[in-house]
This record gives sequence, structure tokens and C-alpha cells, in this order.
Amino acid sequence: MTKDLGKALYNLQRFQILQTKISPQTQTLLPDHYAYAWYAEVFPLLTEGSLHQELEPYFSITRKQIEKIKKYADDEWLKSKSPSFYDFEDHFGARESNKDGITREVLIKVFRYMYLKKLFDDTFWKKLLENAKHPTEASIITSKFKEIALF
Repeated sequence: MTKDLGKALYNLQRFQILQTKISPQTQTLLPDHYAYAWYAEVFPLLTEGSLHQELEPYFSITRKQIEKIKKYADDEWLKSKSPSFYDFEDHFGARESNKDGITREVLIKVFRYMYLKKLFDDTFWKKLLENAKHPTEASIITSKFKEIALF
């Protein structure tokens, strides 16, 4: 078995961040969006700090994927367009194999992170999750943040 010290450090840091978030004494020390990013293994691109920078290669959802999704969402939002979730899936080819690895699950996790970070306005989020224009599992994107269960 090959030992990867970086992956071990990533997992240790992830556990410590999530433990901090669920402990009643320390849960307010970390913002919800940051704890969620670590929980969902989304690189916390929208968060300043060096804590996650050195561990970037170990996140399942990469900087490149987040940047692509965010750029397209920003561009559409600035044009006063608000695509539905299915529009995003079509744009990124999320239902087929695509070279960027942007799947339905990736879109859901990235949008959840962006929502918790308070990006975009209510119109954007309502249109993204418009009735019959998103899969049921995407409904979690705008749900209230709840305590993370580690086990």
C-alpha cells in the first residue's frame, strides 16, 4: 500500500473542521459555507485563507470545476438570465460523460456551497429550482443549514 501523507493530512484537517462545527462550544467559529465545503469535499474557492490551499489536490470537487460553474452562473446572472438546474445540466453535459467531470452531484454540491456563501439573489435561486425544472435531490441546495453528522 502506498502511503500518501497529503491525503492523511487532508482527512485529519477535514475531521477537525467538522468536529469544530458540530461541537456546541465551537460551532460558531466556522461559517456554514466553509464547514459544508469540507463536508462535501468541495474546494472552498470562495473562502480566503491558506488552511485549505495546501490541501487543494485532495478535494473531490476541484477548483477548476467550481470556477467553470461559477463563471457560467455569474455570466448568466449579470445578463439578468437565470437558468434552471436542468439548463445548467445541459450546458455542462452533466447527464453524459464530460471531460470536466461536472455531474449532477457536483452541480448540487457546488450550488449548495454558493448558496450558503450567499452568492446571487433570490431570483437566481428561485429560477434554478423552479418547479419541474430540477431533480428532486437538488431541492437541498437552498435548505437551511443543519448540523453535520459525522457518523
